[in-house]
Amino acid sequence: MASAIGLRVYRIGVHARGNPSLVAFDDDDLSQSVPDFIAAFMKLHSTVVQNDALERSWYFEEKDEDGPGNSQGYVHYGTFGFESNFIDTKTKEHNYRRKTTDIEEIPLFYEFWCPENSSFGFAAFQSFQGRSCIGLVMTKMKEAFENANPNHILSFKKLLPNDAKGSAYYSAPVKQLRLIKRKAPSDIADRYFDNPSPEPIDFEIIMSARRRRNLGDLTSLLNSVKSGGAKSVITHDGIDFPEAVAEIRVGNRTRRVGVLGFTGDAGVIDVTDVIVRGSDGHPTFESLKKESDTILRDFYDTMEGSKE
Repeated sequence: MASAIGLRVYRIGVHARGNPSLVAFDDDDLSQSVPDFIAAFMKLHSTVVQNDALERSWYFEEKDEDGPGNSQGYVHYGTFGFESNFIDTKTKEHNYRRKTTDIEEIPLFYEFWCPENSSFGFAAFQSFQGRSCIGLVMTKMKEAFENANPNHILSFKKLLPNDAKGSAYYSAPVKQLRLIKRKAPSDIADRYFDNPSPEPIDFEIIMSARRRRNLGDLTSLLNSVKSGGAKSVITHDGIDFPEAVAEIRVGNRTRRVGVLGFTGDAGVIDVTDVIVRGSDGHPTFESLKKESDTILRDFYDTMEGSKE
């Protein structure tokens, strides 16, 4: 199976310490505008940034830009610190023994977009086989911004399906909802299988709409099945499911989106089936650019519309 490709979308905002209200990106109290800061930060980090404690590295390669704060390209994300063998999958021949000082780099797509006359912007980051550089990049950006602006905070808010009016998902029609409970206890297995000594299982329930129909919009559906209280689960037939994936309409396509998840999958938009892969096995830049542009525009239109 091809490696899963996902996009995570974040709202970029700035607010004064002690006041959660967003300030304009060109606020006079800032050392420079947010778009100018993003452009300068990327230029400063276009060579390898190495974190020896985490055994990770990264740097920006800009491929396309449309003014300060509007940029697309790759974050080259690297891992190092351990040895491994490289073996040809066809010949089974041993090609190379990786050293602890070798960095394995993969290109991960990114996009920054700062719409004109708006108090918020967007960042989109690609994941590949579950690997992502988001935490490293965001931590460094926040640190740099807040060092230059000690009275302000730079925030990255992951846009989740259940963010209602803050998300492009809230009114999206749902074609399918998949509830997942990994390593379900043996008593659940015993309910469905005639086994005197049931083992823990991975348990899933899939609800699908009939052709040309849907299960309702995502917010209404979640409100009808989501458990009350502080638990981050969906309850169905007395069973708590901590993971959920929905197929919904976002960005003019039906997409798989993480609704809940322990491993950071919540909010991930799965684009595996719509991108084009190059001969290197990675998504082409143009195919990711097309998907990201469409998704961010949809987020922006929804969030601006919610103000009216």
